[in-house]
Amino acid sequence: MPQFNTLLVEFSRSIAHVTLNRPERRNAFDAVMVDELRTAFEELGADPSVRGAVLTGAGPVFCAGADLRWMSPDPPVSAAQAHEDAERLIRMYRAIDECSCPVIGRIHGSAFGGGVGLLAVCDIVVSSQDAVFALSEVKLGLVPAVIAPFLLRKAGESFVRRYCLTGEAFSAAVAKQFNLIHDIVAQDGLDKRIDELIEAVLHLAPLASRHTKALFRRILRLPDADQWTVCAHASAEARLSAEAQEGLRAFWEKRAPAWAEERTECGAPLAPERAFRRT
Repeated sequence: MPQFNTLLVEFSRSIAHVTLNRPERRNAFDAVMVDELRTAFEELGADPSVRGAVLTGAGPVFCAGADLRWMSPDPPVSAAQAHEDAERLIRMYRAIDECSCPVIGRIHGSAFGGGVGLLAVCDIVVSSQDAVFALSEVKLGLVPAVIAPFLLRKAGESFVRRYCLTGEAFSAAVAKQFNLIHDIVAQDGLDKRIDELIEAVLHLAPLASRHTKALFRRILRLPDADQWTVCAHASAEARLSAEAQEGLRAFWEKRAPAWAEERTECGAPLAPERAFRRT
């Protein structure tokens, strides 16, 4: 992983912690941050030793969206440059969205514009209950075009029409109602909930986790008739894998599987009953 100017990337227990690190600009995107986020998530997704990633922001705000100094009309920007900047943003969002490991969003303070787009490309999102959100592009004469596909897929057309066409701020409760957020906690409980989710991710079979995420992405693009064939193949392939053989043996032998044995809250081997729960 290269050194970044606008991000902090730290690793703990096979989890990457990616922190937007422009607090003086409320972690707003500029061209450098956009390229660095893309690079970071492309590399994380390609590294099989990475079990998951947490995305958060330094300082009191998660992300204020695009830096308006970057978007400034002075000096005038060419049509070619405006198009390249849009493509750069799309590549960034897609890198996070397509990252092969689970991505957890840790949201605090506020998220505006493109910052809301980041919620839409995380797999799991936890927010503090006092966080505030807004899609205010139209107030500035802009269009939320780059994040529109992600927002429509995750939150739906009704949400997008309601909040993109007013620019009004909305609460964490509203964001959860429309599936942008999964869990809402008090500010002082944010790290505890993130730690719980990290534990859950670390107990997953690593390849099965990646293959499951890839399968969801693939079948959404297929006609219904083709989905069954792809899913049957994926199920059979997974059942025959060495990882599944280990997981099933561990279940019947009432022990932790190999991938979970050294990943615990206190560093001791995980008790089998904590690794798998019978239902």
